[in-house]
Amino acid sequence: MIKFSLTNLLVIVLMSFTLCSTGLAKVKYEEIEVQVANQSLSIKKIKPKNTVSNNKDLIIWVAPGYGTDQRGIDMSKRLSELGLETWHVDLAESLFLEKSTATMRKLDGKYLTGLIEYAHKKTKKRITLLTRSYGAIPVLRAARQWQLKHSENKNFYLNGAILYSPELYSRVPALGLKPAFVSITEATNIPIMIFQGSKRGNRWQTKELLAKLEVGGAAVYFRLLKGVTGLFYSGDNKVATLKQIDLMPGKILASIKLLSKTKKPKQAAILKQQDNVPHKSLDIKLKAYKANPKPRDLDLIDVFGKRHTQNNYKNKVTVVNFWATWCPPCVQEIPSLNNLSQLMVNEKFELISINYGEDKETILSFMEKVNVDFPVLLDPSGKEASEWNVLVFPSTFVIAPDGKIKYGVNAAIHWDDPAVVKALKALLK
Repeated sequence: MIKFSLTNLLVIVLMSFTLCSTGLAKVKYEEIEVQVANQSLSIKKIKPKNTVSNNKDLIIWVAPGYGTDQRGIDMSKRLSELGLETWHVDLAESLFLEKSTATMRKLDGKYLTGLIEYAHKKTKKRITLLTRSYGAIPVLRAARQWQLKHSENKNFYLNGAILYSPELYSRVPALGLKPAFVSITEATNIPIMIFQGSKRGNRWQTKELLAKLEVGGAAVYFRLLKGVTGLFYSGDNKVATLKQIDLMPGKILASIKLLSKTKKPKQAAILKQQDNVPHKSLDIKLKAYKANPKPRDLDLIDVFGKRHTQNNYKNKVTVVNFWATWCPPCVQEIPSLNNLSQLMVNEKFELISINYGEDKETILSFMEKVNVDFPVLLDPSGKEASEWNVLVFPSTFVIAPDGKIKYGVNAAIHWDDPAVVKALKALLK
């Protein structure tokens, strides 16, 4: 069995990304610069095939904060064969901003509003906005600003929005607490189609998201993509995901037609408050746990088929770590968790690792490349993670000998750091 170091693994990941990125040249697109709100936006424009006539629709595809997806570009090529024109825009890149979720939370909608107006003026086409994850925040803000400017215009050429696993959180909450949504969530009333990956961590927040959108009066259509983690994430190559990718061009076209038949609001919804966006919202050290301190009982099967039950956490320190192989920070902290197990070998200590939403074959293949020196329990549906109110990965709970959760961390940290080890050992005294 060949084992790779973490450094070698990251090199392989980077090589894979480079090979995928070079595929960008295979899809022909026109690069244009559009001036809106005294800023220049770079657009990758993919025109419909000449063989298709009488097309009335254009998609503005908004990058979610980390750059334009290769799969999105490939999807646009297939959409062009169905007669749809697509304009890809990376707002963070065009505005020289940090590519991050914090940028998406802070972005004003005016640039995208200007792009909607420009695209329609140039093409006379109906505009549908499309994005995923945190890109939903500037998209919905732009839609509302467009409504405010065009409330008297009978030509409602903004068709609606297609959102993939939207994340409309104003901040990632401390571990165990419910997320807070940005105010635009309750101030949206344009028609929306949501495609939600069933394996994505935010799937279990769907009910609350839909309730928030209902406040503003949005007509929302919802489709669950079974077995999918990230439709446009190149690392998600499961059979279910690839099948959905194959079907998606037709689903996008059908969604556009459905949104076009949905009654449009006469005016924008009321925005009750502005958002106060923190610079950082993830924990980078042990943090006092503020939610319900009682941990859940566990009854799960590990990757080798062994059953693990836990209903008594007392008289020891227990670390419960939720992670996934597709999560780079999760992978990065594995060596420090291995080291922590060794450093605590003579203490009353247990490390429980729970993999989110993956099958055992995927995990075993991963473990052939990366040393994992602790049991890996399976949470294939993600339901266990949802019961612990896990929203991001990795997320780790530290349970004290009194059986109550003492610390929570919703990011990767160095678990073998002397200060962390000292804090865990202090719980035993």
